[in-house]
Amino acid sequence: MAIVACMVILCFSVLKVNGGAKQKRMTVAVYFHGNPNDPAQIANHTLWNTNPNGQTCSGINHRACMLLVDHTDLTPTGTLNPVKIKLGSVFTGVGYVPTQIGGSTSTIFTPINRN
Repeated sequence: MAIVACMVILCFSVLKVNGGAKQKRMTVAVYFHGNPNDPAQIANHTLWNTNPNGQTCSGINHRACMLLVDHTDLTPTGTLNPVKIKLGSVFTGVGYVPTQIGGSTSTIFTPINRN
């Protein structure tokens, strides 16, 4: 019993030392609120925010719908921070989808588009 207790204490101590200085990462969905046929709107960071857009973001890459980002990639008002993630757009033959063309984030760019 004493050995198990020591191991538990040791494990929690290691986790506290390794994770105490790091900020916890939290993935947040930001939704597109614009015209998916307008490439300038896709690239406009103010049209991407945490309010759901009423679309079914299915992963079919035809039109912009949603991005999964780290919470630190947002402005205080909940819009996409253009310093962290700078957006461009790519024509799919049906509409436009977002693409990352710059920014300082370490988050992997994860768009979830729609049909």
